[in-house]
Amino acid sequence: MRLFLNRLSVLTKRSFINPAMYVMFGVIIIMAALVIFVPEKETSIYIPIALINQDDSKETDEIVDSLCSMNSVFDFYEVEDEEELYLDLASGKANAGYIFPAGFSEHITENSSRYSVKQVETPGSRFILLSREEVFRVFYKYSARNIICETFAEYGYEVDVHDPDLERIFGKYINDASLFALESIEGSVYNEITRSEKIPIPLYKFAGFFIFTAALLGTLAFLNDQDNRIYLRFGLFERIYLGLIQVAVFTVPSYVISVICFLASGTEFKFLHVTVYTLLVTLLGFVLGTIMTILPIRSNRSRIFSAVLPVYLILSFIFSGILMDLTNFGSVLKTLSRIFPPSMF
Repeated sequence: MRLFLNRLSVLTKRSFINPAMYVMFGVIIIMAALVIFVPEKETSIYIPIALINQDDSKETDEIVDSLCSMNSVFDFYEVEDEEELYLDLASGKANAGYIFPAGFSEHITENSSRYSVKQVETPGSRFILLSREEVFRVFYKYSARNIICETFAEYGYEVDVHDPDLERIFGKYINDASLFALESIEGSVYNEITRSEKIPIPLYKFAGFFIFTAALLGTLAFLNDQDNRIYLRFGLFERIYLGLIQVAVFTVPSYVISVICFLASGTEFKFLHVTVYTLLVTLLGFVLGTIMTILPIRSNRSRIFSAVLPVYLILSFIFSGILMDLTNFGSVLKTLSRIFPPSMF
């Protein structure tokens, strides 16, 4: 037992005197610092559109809420009244404006401009048709089925509001020209408003590669001990346990440093995901080392593994998602990337 505990202590110390571990620790800490201290970059990729909701119906509230929360080149935002909307347009703060009048949802099937959405623009407004399409698309999502049901009901036909074919025939009864009442006002030439964004730093992806690299270093240490016949002093169960510990003493510090960097930098992550990934690559490192020990190889297995290791690490880095977005890969490359665990982190 004393020999076993002594060996466990040696394995732990070995991980902390490995220079590669300190290099990786330093790199991931620097990347976390960059996430914190790199200044935000001003971008002008969105176009503000002012909205007024004068209707108190649930349907119109949902349409406006959906527009304001959507991920689009248009940044829809609500204003309190028409005076504020016209001031935003005249000053160039907003590119265009849309007003949902009172009673809009109740009379939406009536072909009357009295209940139309009012689109307001200035001579400097741009992308008016595109912003109108966004408004119309969201309106269509919430209103298409009810409009068709009411139209058929006028002719004495009962239609199921959940019938998927309703959306296909919706365009026969209403279009954006009949939905919008247009108005122009004088104002300054519209200037795009910028927003601040941080340059994306792949801290999360790098941590996955970092933990996996630590597991491979543990595998190399495990094979080196096998070549030196150190594990012959232990029974089968102790060999398995020490083999796993050998890899774990490399991956656990990497796991801890990564989690600390995530917390310090505010990077979004899931404890369970990181923990399960660390356990899986630890097990993978041990299995890989075990396979190497049972292969009929006469020369030192650790020497062979250390020769192949740089190539495999380079490929793992390429397929980790740090340099390239894996979603843009073809089906063949996506399948190939699964050979490298960092691609799944």
